[in-house]
Amino acid sequence: MSILENVVSRRGFCLCCMAATYLATRGVFGPREAYAAAGNIVDKIRDAAANTPITVHRLRSNVNILEGSGGNIAVLTGQDGKVFIDAGITASRPRVLEAVNSLGNDPIRHLINTHWHFDHTDGNQWLTSEGAAILAHENTQKHLLTAQRIEDWDFNFPASPLPAIPSEVFSSEKVLKLNGTTLALKHYEPAHTDSDISVTFAEADIVHTGDTYWNGIYPFIDYSTGGNIEGMIKATEANLAATTD
Repeated sequence: MSILENVVSRRGFCLCCMAATYLATRGVFGPREAYAAAGNIVDKIRDAAANTPITVHRLRSNVNILEGSGGNIAVLTGQDGKVFIDAGITASRPRVLEAVNSLGNDPIRHLINTHWHFDHTDGNQWLTSEGAAILAHENTQKHLLTAQRIEDWDFNFPASPLPAIPSEVFSSEKVLKLNGTTLALKHYEPAHTDSDISVTFAEADIVHTGDTYWNGIYPFIDYSTGGNIEGMIKATEANLAATTD
């Protein structure tokens, strides 16, 4: 998830967690009440995505990052069509399209979800309307097909509409060849959720880790859908092992 300026940053999210812990230890109220007192975090993230500019970061080869629509979106360009890694939030659609059009005229053909959370999948439906086929881990499909609750946020997510559901799934590992690039998809053990995958761009030497990597602060772990601290430690070890000089 990228920083959403002035609304819900990772640092702000962490401070909210610390405040919840502080108040809970003093018998004031627990984490759920603390989140409620701070306002609905999901609505805040959606509102931020509706107004935050999309920043394009050009990485190596034909890999780019779009920052500003919830989770960071990677875009691989080329003759096989644009490949999105994560879909961001629907409210960002006009700015995401403007940003991705600046990367070339290739149509959008593929979307890979790194896990089921809304800031990575909310844009699934509009991307399928643009021509993308969705690929994800089987647990992402499972979670999107039915209503989900994140207890730490005291929030219930409805089932996603059918066009937003991944049409292809895998269980452990999968390799794709697109736009002259080898994409290696690998499922972590339950970590941030039970649906997390990494996507490695082999030739460019880039690893997209979804929300198993949080920059400089304690990670959010969604225990409601299978996440756990032991798995996050193993995911961190796997990410370090996959990272070259």
